[in-house]
Amino acid sequence: MDETEVGAYFDTASSEYTHDQEIDGIDFWPTVDGFIDQRCSAGDRVLEIGCGDGLFLEYVLERTDVSEAYGVDISTAMLPGPEEDVRARYLQASATDLPLPFEPESFDYVVFSDVLHHLVGDSRSHSRCKVQAVLVEARNLLREGGHLIVKDIYHHSPVGPDELTSYAIFYGLKHLTGLASLVDEQATDGLLVSFYTEDELVEMLEQAGTTVVRKEVERMPDASLPRRVLIEESACIRLYAEKNHRGPTVDGG
Repeated sequence: MDETEVGAYFDTASSEYTHDQEIDGIDFWPTVDGFIDQRCSAGDRVLEIGCGDGLFLEYVLERTDVSEAYGVDISTAMLPGPEEDVRARYLQASATDLPLPFEPESFDYVVFSDVLHHLVGDSRSHSRCKVQAVLVEARNLLREGGHLIVKDIYHHSPVGPDELTSYAIFYGLKHLTGLASLVDEQATDGLLVSFYTEDELVEMLEQAGTTVVRKEVERMPDASLPRRVLIEESACIRLYAEKNHRGPTVDGG
């Protein structure tokens, strides 16, 4: 799927990705209350790439000292509408349409929440190249001492390296959607995803010119029997990486 097709997909499926919560109903948001709020100060700026309906950014502005927040998303339908009372600034843009329309070194935090696995190319290796380029761009948007925050899902393989499950999901969705849905219950017709292992995510962040300073892993509940057979377990991972003085170690393009 190219960017136009991905945008059209999320425009159509926007209701499935919209939060059903209000800020007042959220007691704790790990990346905000457990990290950003403990480090931020007045004047700080946050960018969320793949912001969806903007709930995360509105929560950041409500609960922390962050002064400005910006969100971009490929889907116009998912972004807050002009009639909505929001404080952050939103624009429609693709994460992979580089460079992004912001000045270098202009943010203290750049956040990806369940976004990287949607940046898909013709193959899993091509997908990884796209993710690497986006992470390099995100690093370049950070001020000195800024943090790149990545939340995503990864899967353990019951046999062999964990990459096996990620490859099975990618190529299963590409060629055998029915089989892929046994591995990943969120597999959807017409949508490709490319998940990465914990080690791959850390490696890509390091190659982008950041150092992972904190890691949080939450094991996801057991699901269907076919899923438990094909996947040892799945987990939500949050990685917090600080910008290095040196630049990226590989070409992100």
